[in-house]
Amino acid sequence: MSELRKILSICFFLLLVSCQSVSDSSHITEEDVVQVLQENGVQLVETDFPRGNSYGSELRNVTPGSYLLNGKPFFIYEFENEKDIEKGIREFAKKTETMELVSSSIFEKRNILIFYVHEKDFDSEIIPFEKEIQDALDRISEG
Repeated sequence: MSELRKILSICFFLLLVSCQSVSDSSHITEEDVVQVLQENGVQLVETDFPRGNSYGSELRNVTPGSYLLNGKPFFIYEFENEKDIEKGIREFAKKTETMELVSSSIFEKRNILIFYVHEKDFDSEIIPFEKEIQDALDRISEG
């Protein structure tokens, strides 16, 4: 009888543990990114871009947050996980393979993908805000 009670207690405990919601501390939200960017001196202005903007198109069923940084387009994609970023980048490459795109920088941090469309020459050594963006993303602690 006591053996059965132990087994039932273990089963009940496992059931309770499996029913608990587990938060993924490694998941980053768009709001987290905007906040840390602003704390690092990168001021974004939320905006809407007309449909058809290649950089702001839907990827993996995710529509990005649209902003302006110093008058230039800035898009933040919040994916479910890192694998979706890889798939999203492949989808973007496929969608734009025959297009002539203006220059941009791509940033990744866990489940976040950012396109900063700075429009500088591809061989330009200095891209405004690039260092500040990377520093801000580096400040987001690893979960």
